[in-house]
Amino acid sequence: MYLLAVDGGGSKTLARLQHTISGKQWQAAGGPAQLSNDLELAVATVRQLSLQLCQQADINLAQVMACIGLAGAGNPQLYRAFCQQLQLDFAAWQLTTDARTSLYGANNGEPVVMVALGTGSVAMRLTADGTEQQTGGWGFNIGDEGGGAWLGKLAVRQLLWQLDSDDGVSSPLTQALAAQCGNDIQTVLPWLKQAGASDFAALAPLVFAHQHCPLAQQLLHQHATAIAELIYCCRGERPLPVVLLGGLAASSQPLLSPEISSLLQPARGDALDGGMILAARQLAHLTGAARLNKNSDSAGI
Repeated sequence: MYLLAVDGGGSKTLARLQHTISGKQWQAAGGPAQLSNDLELAVATVRQLSLQLCQQADINLAQVMACIGLAGAGNPQLYRAFCQQLQLDFAAWQLTTDARTSLYGANNGEPVVMVALGTGSVAMRLTADGTEQQTGGWGFNIGDEGGGAWLGKLAVRQLLWQLDSDDGVSSPLTQALAAQCGNDIQTVLPWLKQAGASDFAALAPLVFAHQHCPLAQQLLHQHATAIAELIYCCRGERPLPVVLLGGLAASSQPLLSPEISSLLQPARGDALDGGMILAARQLAHLTGAARLNKNSDSAGI
């Protein structure tokens, strides 16, 4: 039997196939697979990577136990639509969120608070009794505090204030932003009209790159405060370690307070590792159920 883990997001999708006995692995990468952005593309990407890995390993889908973790899978309507459209004859498979696969990968399936900082942000905790709880992850329009799009949006707001002021664009950070978004209302408005979460997130590195700028320092302080609030809300008073994951994790960690930093531990794995853990649990569950049924039949129950 083989285990397949898929980790899909707004920019790329990674997949790993592993033989349960030998441990041999095959990996592949593809385009985006975020359900809320493009459901059909997500289906096509997952299907293509699954078939590609099976071809590399020279196996059939019926030999595969799959866990597919995708951004947007928490939406019930999108969840059902994806499950209806995928149409791959795995031995068994499950669809879950990329946050949940990251949660199980962060501390190798053991209790933890996982905070993902990428284009968006989300925290999840796993306790010793197996209870899972998500905090945040509401999306760019209303939440994602501490994520790249949220930070980029804060920065663009400062650019707009300076464009409206008597002094104009005056700080090193807003000058860099103006080079990307426009330096007057005629150019900024068209950019704002078409900008999505990924466009705002692409501006976050500019804030980190201008840490000598007082305005950037102010925004990064807000960024660190938002991450701390996310951690406190998810962790509460539970004695759980905290793991930061995602594209902004490494650059954000030095900004955090000593109190928050004392809670952190390095990640023991990533979303693909978490997907493997969940796929293996599903295999163990199905194998155990099959044995139980066999024993029941043998006993004449």
